[in-house]
Amino acid sequence: MKISIIGASGFIGKYLSKNMPKKFTIKKISLRNEDLSDLKKKTIKYIFSSKVIINCAASLYPKTSNDFFLNENFLKYLLNINKRYKKKIIHLSSINTLITDRIDRYSLTKKYSESGIENNKNLTIIRLPLVIERKKGILLPKGNVSKLFSYLKKVRLPIYPMIYPGHIYQPIEIGILRNRIIKIIKKNKNTNAINLVGDKKISLYNLFEEISDLRKKKIIKIDLRCLYKFLPFFIKNFIKKQNNFIQQISSIDHSRFK
Repeated sequence: MKISIIGASGFIGKYLSKNMPKKFTIKKISLRNEDLSDLKKKTIKYIFSSKVIINCAASLYPKTSNDFFLNENFLKYLLNINKRYKKKIIHLSSINTLITDRIDRYSLTKKYSESGIENNKNLTIIRLPLVIERKKGILLPKGNVSKLFSYLKKVRLPIYPMIYPGHIYQPIEIGILRNRIIKIIKKNKNTNAINLVGDKKISLYNLFEEISDLRKKKIIKIDLRCLYKFLPFFIKNFIKKQNNFIQQISSIDHSRFK
């Protein structure tokens, strides 16, 4: 069976390309140099020559018109083309689309991408939280987590103040995501939308603490529930800016959806 993976150079796309069953023939699709709103005919033919299309492509920090089209309208564009080919499409989205108070660009654009799409027998949307990868139980600096690794590496001080507990997340390991995708591929019918989150809850503080241990840095726990009202304004402002930045670069989805 041939499978086209759009966004094969990204964290999830690259993992799927390397770790799918051998009976699948993987076609890696990169659209970096393409006008996404007007794909070349040979590109369309190449993508839709597969039985299954997995769309992993997204822009975490959309800035250009191509970035916004990718996040907001590319799925609709694929579905419109697929009216002719009728192939199985698996689209990776964000669990943030279900959270009403998310106002960052990524979440808003992914939410827009799902708007106006009626039940489509050829489409399955998988809404994801933070996707992580571990090797022998050790968290790897891959995907969005890599940004936290990089950020902590740039911190020159041996200690770092961190708000406790922070948001609560339910990350999913990438191997579990792969297994779920394989099950969807094998099914004759598509499920319109799946909210896929991990079983284990972890706070932003605990996640940062785990990374800091690997970087051999010390995290100072600041429980603002007790101390915040007694802190001077400039310290409150500093802590707020730092932790807001961490949450933005991590793009971790605080979800509890099943």
